[in-house]
Amino acid sequence: MVDRSYFFNRALLAHKWHDNVRVIIDANGKFSKISPNATKQDGDSVLDCVIPTIPNCHSHVFQRCMAGLTEFKTADNDSFWSWRDLMYQYANQINAKQLYHIAKYAYSEMLEAGYTSVCEFHYIHRDLTDNNNVKNMSLAIIKAAHEVGISLTLLPVLYTQAHINGSQLSPLQQRFKLDTDEYIALYQTLQKQLFEEQNTGICFHSLRAVSLEQMQYVLEELDKRQPIHIHIAEQQAEIEQIQQHTQMRPVEYLYHHFDVNKNWCLVHATHLNEKEVKHIAQSGAIAGICPLTEANLGDGVFPLPEYLQHKGHLAIGSDSHILINPFQEIQMLEYSQRLHKQQRVIASSSSNRHVGTLLWTKAVKGGAQSCQLPVDGIQIGQQANWISLDTSHPLLVNLSGEKCLDSVIFANNQIPYQTYLKGKKIIPMQQSIKENYKNTLKSLRN
Repeated sequence: MVDRSYFFNRALLAHKWHDNVRVIIDANGKFSKISPNATKQDGDSVLDCVIPTIPNCHSHVFQRCMAGLTEFKTADNDSFWSWRDLMYQYANQINAKQLYHIAKYAYSEMLEAGYTSVCEFHYIHRDLTDNNNVKNMSLAIIKAAHEVGISLTLLPVLYTQAHINGSQLSPLQQRFKLDTDEYIALYQTLQKQLFEEQNTGICFHSLRAVSLEQMQYVLEELDKRQPIHIHIAEQQAEIEQIQQHTQMRPVEYLYHHFDVNKNWCLVHATHLNEKEVKHIAQSGAIAGICPLTEANLGDGVFPLPEYLQHKGHLAIGSDSHILINPFQEIQMLEYSQRLHKQQRVIASSSSNRHVGTLLWTKAVKGGAQSCQLPVDGIQIGQQANWISLDTSHPLLVNLSGEKCLDSVIFANNQIPYQTYLKGKKIIPMQQSIKENYKNTLKSLRN
């Protein structure tokens, strides 16, 4: 492969928009040179308005097969917990072959939507036909991501108990269970099975599902400054449970016992007090926010303005994949703040007044930190991944880059756009992937 060159009339680089950006992409599909205010040269491929792709910081890929199928009432007070019972039923039907087809379809959707990397928070460990086999499900995900072309941070999950008091997992949770030695062995096995542009991270399901001692043991054995992910403070009932048992709130409890740093991604972190906001921001950890899933599950509203005030880092995830669209995630994140605060234009600053640009750049940087892959936007040494917006659309005529991005997020997030992966247009989803996914859904819905 030879070097390739592109000329972007407008492009969102690390922190702000630039005009007339010329980039060179090396044989490995990474940016080797980036020149703002440049002159177009012969052989350059020209694109009008370009933004970086967003890393997807949080995915339960199997849940894509149930998207839209839980929108009916099951209890007088439907909540996350009643949804979770339905989710467990799906989780206990899926075998490794089916997971492979679901993952190929969902990962293809992600690429088309503008996610070129994903952190897979994976806890369906035990094979349906061989309870002692705990690697086949993970291998299905590794293979699916590689074949589609999306970069993967695989996060095998430690999940050992049903409650912070140590009570046993329910029958519907048994596929998730690993003891700490099984977990460490699985982790080390999977590290040897990865392809290029894949890595692994340590993952604890939540403070209620793993004991303090188990977390400490795993970190002592495995922590090599790789990503460390955990669900935290997603639900009020979870907070109350942990408070009753520890006399501390979840984030407070985590920070009391662990040296939480920039390698950690605290997924959801929805319900925080002022002290906890400061804890996360000052530690350099990532708050992994999943706005569409959090809205769908009725989780609550993340304290975004307070978090931004303390210069906290954030990333965006599609989580349960009720929808796969980073533009809609950003829209929901901002709109939830407006509804909560009864104000407009929440995510802005004196140096960046445009919501779209501020949240997009933060999501790129925080997402790259959460996955520890070379996907940190349009920068030298990073993967040459970007989204080209179709500025021939009437809504985008004669607009600056900032206003183009705002318009796609807030005025019409179905405006056509094209994802580029390592400097090349992504290949549209193959018909065979669609057919295999369709047949998988048929078998799961019988």
